[in-house]
Amino acid sequence: MPYELLGLGATCYVTTTDHKTVLKGHQVWRDGKYYIGRDECEDDLAREATIYAHLGDHPHILKCFGLEQHCAGVHSLRLELAPLGCVRQFIAEHPYEPPPQRTRLRMALDVATGLAYIHSRGVQHCDMSCRNLFLFDGFRVKLGDFGASLLQGREFKPTFCEESQYELPLRGRRFNDRPPVKRELFALGSAIYEITAWERPFQGLEDEEVEARYAREEFPSLEGNIAAPVIWKCWKEEFESAIEVLEALTPLL
Repeated sequence: MPYELLGLGATCYVTTTDHKTVLKGHQVWRDGKYYIGRDECEDDLAREATIYAHLGDHPHILKCFGLEQHCAGVHSLRLELAPLGCVRQFIAEHPYEPPPQRTRLRMALDVATGLAYIHSRGVQHCDMSCRNLFLFDGFRVKLGDFGASLLQGREFKPTFCEESQYELPLRGRRFNDRPPVKRELFALGSAIYEITAWERPFQGLEDEEVEARYAREEFPSLEGNIAAPVIWKCWKEEFESAIEVLEALTPLL
């Protein structure tokens, strides 16, 4: 069956054959034969499958249909296909055509709802960003990509951290002493910024410069952004939970 390559992540290919679901894995197989491959990521795929199964069905979490075996020791994860791709890709393809402000606020609300849900289930995403938020018809958003996530009660090791625009500054703490929830909420603030401003925080700057500015407590301007108070409180660690962010966003819609 012919396949279409939809995306290429740090370790995985994302392909589709039916344009309804995708296969995420480190190898691509055609008609039962190996076609192309990258470094093995079986452990990450198994972790991701475990977390999707733990989360179950939710309107703002990608649907997962489990692992599929191509041959001994080689699997792919079957997920629902997001027809509009990831949020970041959509923004890049439509930089001057943002949806109405109300639609973008609802997108941000979808993200906060999804994050609040995974936290209620003991899951820490660990790589929250608009590249891992997936866009569906009507501009509805679902969270995905749990390959680096942590699950309470399971001995999964941290393997990844947020991209620079989404990473909580140290603020006098050691790297591993930053509260996990505050890290997630800082990243949520950056996701809300990217959706409402229709560009990444400090877009165009090198990672080192972004990190240096955050370390100096310098953040992108929020002037004219309807979600400014919510984003600011996420960045300044003034929220205690994603539920609080959700409650602050809802009246803006």
